[in-house]
Amino acid sequence: MQERKIHTRSPISGSSPNQIVFLLHGYGADGADLIDLSQPFSMVLPSAKFISPDAPFDCKMSPMGKEWFPIEEIPNGAVKASNDLLVLIQQECEKENIKLENVLLIGFSQGAMMSIQSLLLSSNNLLGIIGYSGGTSPENINAANHLIINNVHNNYKTPVLLVHGEEDDIVPFSSLNNAENLLSEIGFKVQAVNRPGLGHGIDPDGISSGMEFVKNLINN
Repeated sequence: MQERKIHTRSPISGSSPNQIVFLLHGYGADGADLIDLSQPFSMVLPSAKFISPDAPFDCKMSPMGKEWFPIEEIPNGAVKASNDLLVLIQQECEKENIKLENVLLIGFSQGAMMSIQSLLLSSNNLLGIIGYSGGTSPENINAANHLIINNVHNNYKTPVLLVHGEEDDIVPFSSLNNAENLLSEIGFKVQAVNRPGLGHGIDPDGISSGMEFVKNLINN
């Protein structure tokens, strides 16, 4: 694992953070790619600190970018990578004296897979998960079998939002329904949003859906 940059934004409230939002970039990008999502999401989480870490490894297919794990290791590569990410998340929580229940994960593509896998392996519930253009698989669910009792995951109270473009040519749109079903089967409440005409990306309507999801997290 190499030294990496961690991009941060302090709460716009000017106060100490009440939540931490981790922004997890896609394969071949880096933490700078998603840090600007802090702007819209800080409008609904003014007391949140935003952290967008570079993935720990240089990307084999994009020399200027990073990867959480090699793409040929999908789906099992997400397991070790997420365990490592959870260590970073715990360290950042300890710095700010924040509980995992006040951590929101927002991921895109490989970062969305990381968000889901991190929730599955977390020792505690999180505030919520937003996955853009990602997915999960039975192998990823099976890696969390020790946390699934009577077909219900220990963290089932963590709400999940999945958003996916119908024209995605990188991660198939069918991944949305597949992930929704897999997570619902073990007790998670999953909200799925399909974006007509969208390819592999995040659009303004997807961001608006995420902001509305977060509003409901805070108000409930």
